[in-house]
Amino acid sequence: MELVEVSVRGIALDQERRHPVVLLKAEDEDEILPIWIGAAEATAIFTAVAGKSFERPMTHDLLKIVVDVLGATVERIEITGLQAETYFARIVLKREDDVFYVDSRPSDSIALALRAGAPLLIERDLFNAHKRSIDLGSDEDDVRKRLKELDPGSFGDLDA
Repeated sequence: MELVEVSVRGIALDQERRHPVVLLKAEDEDEILPIWIGAAEATAIFTAVAGKSFERPMTHDLLKIVVDVLGATVERIEITGLQAETYFARIVLKREDDVFYVDSRPSDSIALALRAGAPLLIERDLFNAHKRSIDLGSDEDDVRKRLKELDPGSFGDLDA
């Protein structure tokens, strides 16, 4: 199983479904992998990307604190599969020589990875099968503008 590292390129709103979508991009690819997520998870991801924090920890901040208190680290997040338009992921934790795998929704995993500074990985075949082309341009400000204006509804069905 070959894994490719991806980064969060933004959050968009699917105008048709009225759901947020996290946009993942591999460094060596021009395409984006959209994953539809819940509003709370979109807020958690956006908060981490924006570098914002709150006086009291939010759920994903609390999870990161628990991992730290237990003497473990978030080694990586792996997005591992897709069934019936639902992505599956796992959190890989390490404590000394022990490695733990925790099944998770991709959105929760991504929110935790951003807080822990852990890499986001996805199976190469899965990424290639479901990535969508969008022109990100070369100017970073232009990229931000395009992502804000992006309508993931135009990506069509995941199985298309």
